[in-house]
Amino acid sequence: MADQQTNFSEILIGPLALMIRQIAQAVADAQRALDSAAIQSQNALEEQFPDLAKMHYQVTWYQMPAVEAELKVAVHFEKTSSQSGSKVGVFLAPFNAKYQSAFTFAAEGTSTVKVRIVPVPPPISESA
Repeated sequence: MADQQTNFSEILIGPLALMIRQIAQAVADAQRALDSAAIQSQNALEEQFPDLAKMHYQVTWYQMPAVEAELKVAVHFEKTSSQSGSKVGVFLAPFNAKYQSAFTFAAEGTSTVKVRIVPVPPPISESA
């Protein structure tokens, strides 16, 4: 039985696709921050050291070659029906101390979701 004072919004139960999108968005935001810092550094170099800029000196750009996330989660399947048919949704709740105490859930019942995000070149357009 759940504790009456548990704040269920902190447990973060959500669809699998949404959680993966949020992880990917966080990685994209972090990469944009790295790119922005490199652009600012390059601009500062060109202003402060014009001779280096004339020699085409470039500051270091950083990228995340791969980001891996491994989540311990409790999985919940839910079937919904509508006029167009029925479908099964997959919902996850990160397994943490709050979830464990709220639902008296054993760690042995958790699943592992592994996500690996790597940079890829942009798609080649057919008009190129």
